Amino acid sequence: MKRFRRLSFLGKTFTGMIAASVIPMLGGYLLLLQVLNLTYRNHLNREAESTLAIAEESMTEAFSDIFRAIGRLSEDEGVVQFLDGDREGVAEDVYRKLYAASGECGSYAGFSIYDSEGLKKMTMTDNKYVSRKLSLNWNILYRAARHPGEYVVCNARLYEGEKRVEYLRVGRTVQGADGGIKGYVIATIVKDNFDNMLKGLGKEKEGVIYVMDDFREIVYLSSESYTEEVVSAGRALFKMEPPCRSMEKDSYYYLDYNEDCSLYIMYRQPTAFLNRMKQYVLGIAVLSGGIGVAACLCLSYYFSRLIYKPIRRMQDAIGEIKRGNYETHIEVGGDDELGQLTESFNVMSKHLIDNTERLIQRERELSDSNIKMMQAQLNPHFLYNTLDTMKWMAKENEMPELVSMSSNLAQILRMSISAKPIIRLSQEVALVEAYAEIQKIRFADKFELIVDIPEELEDCMLPKLTLQPLVENAIIHGLAECEAGTVLVQASAKSGVDGTDAEETDSGSFAAEGGILRIMVQDDGSGMTAEEVKRLNETGQTAEGETPGHESIGYNNVDAIIRLHYGEQYGLYVESEKDVGTRVYLTIPLSRKG
Repeated sequence: MKRFRRLSFLGKTFTGMIAASVIPMLGGYLLLLQVLNLTYRNHLNREAESTLAIAEESMTEAFSDIFRAIGRLSEDEGVVQFLDGDREGVAEDVYRKLYAASGECGSYAGFSIYDSEGLKKMTMTDNKYVSRKLSLNWNILYRAARHPGEYVVCNARLYEGEKRVEYLRVGRTVQGADGGIKGYVIATIVKDNFDNMLKGLGKEKEGVIYVMDDFREIVYLSSESYTEEVVSAGRALFKMEPPCRSMEKDSYYYLDYNEDCSLYIMYRQPTAFLNRMKQYVLGIAVLSGGIGVAACLCLSYYFSRLIYKPIRRMQDAIGEIKRGNYETHIEVGGDDELGQLTESFNVMSKHLIDNTERLIQRERELSDSNIKMMQAQLNPHFLYNTLDTMKWMAKENEMPELVSMSSNLAQILRMSISAKPIIRLSQEVALVEAYAEIQKIRFADKFELIVDIPEELEDCMLPKLTLQPLVENAIIHGLAECEAGTVLVQASAKSGVDGTDAEETDSGSFAAEGGILRIMVQDDGSGMTAEEVKRLNETGQTAEGETPGHESIGYNNVDAIIRLHYGEQYGLYVESEKDVGTRVYLTIPLSRKG
């Protein structure tokens, strides 16, 4: 992941595309192989279960016919008489009945009659599987004698040199009227008979059927031979409860028990075809996967380069802007997100040019306003030196009013020629008070100045000479025609930005930076008309085509300086009513840092 993070955008895009295409593709191939494997295994299971069901049904039907034939022969009175030695007149009848049973079940078994000593008395098949004498001490006759009246199924075998041939016998006792055993009816079932029962099931390539007796000895197999692997698989299955199945090497093994025949049926299903199919599909998957990976590499490289091109152009354009070339423009190549981003970049570049021009214009306007303010101050250095001389001459001639005017005017001029453009509110208030003292002498105390500034706001910073022009307008224009009046300077802290809808905060708790400083200059003089108020409030400018009057120069300069310093959302706002008075609100950000 760290190495991926260190890649370039092109490298990340290319790697991401490769991962997003190759990983799902390879995962899909693996999933396909697994699905095919499970599907075919389920198919093999269903096929095996179907084969076992058909085999059991066929064997049950065949053994039912064999049991019925044996039952009729063992319960026939003629057979009893024949075995008792009374053969006159019954031998021919017994032969016909034996022939009828063989005809009925000839394809499934060959029938024979043995006496109580195990000697063969009559048979419908004379082959190597039908012995002339059967032992009474083991195998079929031994088990039948211990279960008289019941059908007994028993394994038999015949050795031909080293080759052992497995087959099956089914028998039942023949009992007399006294219950004694007179003989036995035996049905011999060899491989050909089993083949007839199973009707072609268990072909070598499709699967092999094995039939075993209660002693788990193989009595039939549909192939020519079996290996030790089959015996081992059978032993493993016999440890489980039928029906069951297991997997050994290249084959599936299925085992079930047929209670009607008293035989186990095992089906071996080879998986060679499944393995060949898996190899074939794996080969196709590897080949198609290689082709897919190559295609993914080519397409990922092409599309990553296609995506990277507009980003590269934007990167070059940003480099041009860093070098100061703000005129950079990128051609929009489409309506997608990258096209929208390119268009946004062009808009940003245009806005950057506009903002730069506005910043330059603002600096020019601020300089012009400062020049106008300085010009309006009538060369303060000269006035200050002259007033200082007037003050000492007034003291020598004992003229206190002239001394006060000279001192206050000198204080105003000293402040105006200070190098600092931003001063504390307390300093600006001192300047206003000095100015008011001069005007009181001039107007013979016809007005009163009231200053309401909380102590915690005295160290707030604001541009110098912003309150003096407002107080001057209030005295000269607001109270000019009044016999007496009041000028109120009041400051408060606000929590809102515009100062019009914010609630006043408790000045005692407003100690941190933030919010705005709002200063009101109010007079109870002659006021202004609605048109005059509207004209002043339209961003502090006079109506179009009009020349600003003397009374609005100071107002406009203060408003322009504030807006240039702090932004268009700050400045001056006027409220006035004719013959009632005027309020001028000054709004700036609250700051205690100069």
